[in-house]
Amino acid sequence: MEKQQLKGGIFITPKEIELITGLSRNRAYLEHLAIRDALGKPGKRLTVREFCKYNLLDYDEVVAYINPYR
Repeated sequence: MEKQQLKGGIFITPKEIELITGLSRNRAYLEHLAIRDALGKPGKRLTVREFCKYNLLDYDEVVAYINPYR
C-alpha cells in the first residue's frame, strides 16, 4: 500500500472514531477518552498514530480511510 499523507492535522476526533469503528457518537467519545486514559495522556487530544497503535490498526489504512472526510 502506498504511504498516505494525513490531511488536516495529526489528531483524531471521536467523529472519526465513529466512522472507523461504527460505534455511536457517544460510544466513540468514550472510546477516545478510554484510550487517552490508558495512555496517560493529559488533555483532550489523541493522535491518529496513537489510536492505531492502541487498537493494533494499520496506520496507512486508517489514514487512507479518513482522509476523504477531512
